[in-house]
Amino acid sequence: MLRKIVKKVIEPAAIGIICAGIVALCQPWILELHRKGFLITGVGLAIFIVVSHVKPPAQEEKPEEV
Repeated sequence: MLRKIVKKVIEPAAIGIICAGIVALCQPWILELHRKGFLITGVGLAIFIVVSHVKPPAQEEKPEEV
């Protein structure tokens, strides 16, 4: 159950956080957001590295019918 949640929710959220951090680094309007952009990217990357080491759910093998 946890593996399904990790693959469907947490991993895409971590990718979203990484993308948000990159956008924060590239935008020139809000200085405080630009300063925190590297931190946001690093947090997203750390989450992604941790959850990517969770093994995917095992697939049940069905015998082939002849």
